[in-house]
Amino acid sequence: MGFEIQKAGLWKRAAAFLLDAVLLSIAIAGLLSLLSSLTGYDRKAEQMQQKYDAYSEQYGISLGQSEEAYNALSEADQEKYIAAYNALTSDEEALAIYREVMRLSLLCISLSIFIAFALLEFLVPLLLKEGRTLGKKLFGLCVVHTNCVRLETGALFVRTFLGKFTVEIMIPVLVLMLLYYGAIGFPGMMLLLVLLLAQLILLIATQYGQPIHDLFAQSAVADYQSQPIYDTAEALDAARSKKAAEAARCVHQD
Repeated sequence: MGFEIQKAGLWKRAAAFLLDAVLLSIAIAGLLSLLSSLTGYDRKAEQMQQKYDAYSEQYGISLGQSEEAYNALSEADQEKYIAAYNALTSDEEALAIYREVMRLSLLCISLSIFIAFALLEFLVPLLLKEGRTLGKKLFGLCVVHTNCVRLETGALFVRTFLGKFTVEIMIPVLVLMLLYYGAIGFPGMMLLLVLLLAQLILLIATQYGQPIHDLFAQSAVADYQSQPIYDTAEALDAARSKKAAEAARCVHQD
């Protein structure tokens, strides 16, 4: 019995990742729709749109246009746009609705992602054992510590919620939301680029192709059929001692 990580094939890992990503996307979309209705986001968003429409009609210009569309407007229309925008941002009721829309959108998105990860990336691997998501089970993969010891619940929690949910998902999601609402610009784009480059470098440079979440949990994705898995570090030490003793006996007999 070996004591090394049996690295999983790149294509298997990619296929499992894509399947899990699709399942997560479906779950998040369904949860987001449900939470949007339950929290009143849909109603607030409709009220915000009514404010936009009212000022657009009053000033004869369509608010909410992209920067490119705004630049394409005539000088007279740009003046109308600025006047309508200033009137909208001076409307205390509209500002209150806008803040509520932002708050509820962040709540619904983050909670939807959290629940989806809790179900598909934490609960399912606990049930299927060996850190296997549905994608990993289908493509014959597992997750173990880098010393081949079984991934315990605490490490799976760190891997899922600290590594994947917090760092790899929510930071980019928050940056993208700030970019969408115009609250952040170039620094946000640079942060996204740094995170992406860090993931690519880690996948290439680390011994077992470990992204951020695997580094946090000291884990690695391995081939399930060939990977030796030990229940505890003590069991690993016992197996190593047994193998060393067997090797010593063989040498003595020779």
